[in-house]
Amino acid sequence: MNISDLIEQMPSKRRTLKDLAAYIKTKSGNSPNYSMFLGAGASVTSGISSGAQLVEEWRKEIYELSSSSLYTDVKTARQYLIDKESAWYDPTNEYSSLFQKKFDLPTQRRRFVEKQVDSKLPSIGYSYLVSLFQSAYFDTVFTTNFDDLINEAFYQFSRERPTLCAHDSSIKGVSVNSSRPKIIKVHGDYLFDSIKSTLNETESLEINTKEKLIEFTKKYGIVFIGYAGNDRSIIDVLNYLLRQDEFLGNGIYWCIRKGDEINPDLHKILKRDRVYYIEIDGFDEALAELHYYIIGEGLSLESNFKSTKRESLLANFIEDPYNLNNNKYISQDIDKLKNHTNRLDISNLINELSSENYLNKTGFTEVDFRNLLSLDMLMKNKKFDEAEKEAIKSLSSCSSDDLKNSYLSRLIEIYHQQEKFGLALEQAEITIEMDEFSIKNNLRKLSLLRDSNSKMEFITILLDKFKYSYEIKNQYVIESLNHRFSKGYNNDVPLDNLMRKLESSLSINPSLENMAWDLTRKTLKAIKDTNDNNKDYKEELSKLIEEMNKRNPSHINTLEMRMNSCINDADIDKAISLLKELDEFYKTSSNKKKESLFELMISINRKLTSFRNRAKALECSKELLEKYGDKFEKSESALPYLFRAEYYVAYDRDLKKAKETILKAVDCDDVCNWVQSCLDILLFDNPDLDNGLRLIEKCRPDIKDSKYYLMQFQISVQRNDFEEANGLIDKALASGLNYDDYLINKSFVHLHEDANQKVLNLLSQEISKLAPGAGKEALIINRELANKRATSKINKVDVQNVIGRDKKGPASVAAHILLDEEVPARRLLDEIINNDFSYYYTFLRWPVIPRKYLDKYSVTCVNTDKLSA
Repeated sequence: MNISDLIEQMPSKRRTLKDLAAYIKTKSGNSPNYSMFLGAGASVTSGISSGAQLVEEWRKEIYELSSSSLYTDVKTARQYLIDKESAWYDPTNEYSSLFQKKFDLPTQRRRFVEKQVDSKLPSIGYSYLVSLFQSAYFDTVFTTNFDDLINEAFYQFSRERPTLCAHDSSIKGVSVNSSRPKIIKVHGDYLFDSIKSTLNETESLEINTKEKLIEFTKKYGIVFIGYAGNDRSIIDVLNYLLRQDEFLGNGIYWCIRKGDEINPDLHKILKRDRVYYIEIDGFDEALAELHYYIIGEGLSLESNFKSTKRESLLANFIEDPYNLNNNKYISQDIDKLKNHTNRLDISNLINELSSENYLNKTGFTEVDFRNLLSLDMLMKNKKFDEAEKEAIKSLSSCSSDDLKNSYLSRLIEIYHQQEKFGLALEQAEITIEMDEFSIKNNLRKLSLLRDSNSKMEFITILLDKFKYSYEIKNQYVIESLNHRFSKGYNNDVPLDNLMRKLESSLSINPSLENMAWDLTRKTLKAIKDTNDNNKDYKEELSKLIEEMNKRNPSHINTLEMRMNSCINDADIDKAISLLKELDEFYKTSSNKKKESLFELMISINRKLTSFRNRAKALECSKELLEKYGDKFEKSESALPYLFRAEYYVAYDRDLKKAKETILKAVDCDDVCNWVQSCLDILLFDNPDLDNGLRLIEKCRPDIKDSKYYLMQFQISVQRNDFEEANGLIDKALASGLNYDDYLINKSFVHLHEDANQKVLNLLSQEISKLAPGAGKEALIINRELANKRATSKINKVDVQNVIGRDKKGPASVAAHILLDEEVPARRLLDEIINNDFSYYYTFLRWPVIPRKYLDKYSVTCVNTDKLSA
């Protein structure tokens, strides 16, 4: 039976969405007349398989397994299961019986559900739902779904946080009179093994859930959407309520999609008094129409969207993979969303053109503006072939050099994104021919050079070409410091010469905004690593800070330099003292500076775990979270989310919460500033590879090629695709990755392959060639692990020197293990992991540390398999 049959049999029971909207609107006072009840059909356009889709899949699989015959059609498979598998198969409730047959244990069922719902984004229907809640037409939603789409929708579209009841014990305390939005999951949450999905489990509701459903229906009616009525437990409660005159006074309105089958239990319910049915096209369409009829307008972008954090959702709405824009109300709002995102793109383009002073020039036309905007949209959507044709076409008809430069810069980026580096360089050369003495054009070419020697040759030429440019002097120092860690470095970068370049830069521009101040610190560190003289380094760093203090002790760069001094001294009391000063500065600073100070306070707190004083570090971090709680809630930056995620791992040992928080960071515009730290947490334990890749691709245009390939390499290692990993780490090296980082990662993947001789061939000669300060400890550990595996021998002196240099650091743990010194290895592991639990997940990845050393820590952390990727 379907909706057409109902219309024929029970025409008097039929209502429309317009009718329902009128009933919802005629509420008494501020209290709603209805609760919402959502089933699996509400999740389909969010990318979650419907019950019907899963039944088709499972029925075919189980039929073929049981009958040893190929699946031909539904009728044959059903009849076979009725005849041969009647002990467990229930044709009236296929979903639950097949689910129970396919997954024996509660943990298996939870993991399946988890995989289904993980990383899914709410469809546009949920934005209408939240808007109706915000307007007080609903305050309670019951759902049989295990996904987190409703809660996520409230997070994305509302400032109000709902009460979420995901298991029976949490439901008892929910008040029917509370106006706060309430989400009640009648069958539990996928994070709990007690989810109710099988035939036996859905036969009855838990007592608190049943009582709460009864309590709410005494006051409210219910609107069912996306729910087929297949749960015996829900149907029994409804039948009980409908027998009592004091319940469901506002009635039940059951929304049924065209073409959906109506099971016998639902058919009986629909015959009862106070129960009506409504024909709908789908969940999203129904909510859009209800919203229009009740609110009288479409979505309010200003109130419902916090722009910078909603990129993924807005893009998904606009892409419209389920063709929801066939509904006229959704179509109107998708058009509004397109215009909203276009306004953001226009704003960014105006900022760019204003900075180049193009907008004030008479040759710049509206057509030029539209062409540039169109080109940016093609690039944003990664339609590089179309973008290339568009850019070349515009260049051929462009008479202004300024506009040519704009098109050429985009063409360079198009080629760069496609890894057509030669073509990108050709276009960069053209920009230099157009304006030979443009520092920007010359530095663009420098950024595209792939070889460290080529970079050094070109920046040396620029140094002579731009004698009085402090930017070029600074860039020379940057390239020189990077060159020290390149393959084939021949000690051809005199560090005292770099200091002279920096002194010259500061004489031209002594402002604290000049990055030469921080480059001086980095060069001093390189000198310290070469001479192994920490005392001189500390003295010179103190002089540098003193000089910056004279200029402005409250400047953010001065404060950052002081932070680096605290880290170098490993002095937590000094760091805490600085935090107190920052707190005082914050009280009397402008809003813009407050943002910088808040970021700096977070940055210092992120470093506190490295000082090995857990009690003080934890106290400071708690104080920051409590004192600046409002800032953490309202910030649109990824850094506060990252800090909280690291806090959850380091102190609470709660990886599930950490990963949930990182996903919020991923949606922030500035996440690329902390992309590696965010990726690290996503890859801890059961790695979330899909979101890891999403993060990497989002940041692709804003990060160095070497970093991009290195992070892709990390994903490949997690997949155990070592062939791809080897190719990616080689590409990272060719793109400018430091040679020590290359050797560490290359030997790491060979150790995972158990290719020990490759490790020995790679490292035996290369370690000695690295510049001082490179990651020699890690390389010695990797080399000696391969040595021990291949020959059962190690270079004990080198390994003992690691312990001497690393001063009880992570590398010392590995060294003790290589030396078969289990007691000091375990003691140091305890000290490091108990201070910062994130090291547990780091050590899990290290081939040198046997699992037996880490097993005891796995039982002390929050169950991380609840968040498998």
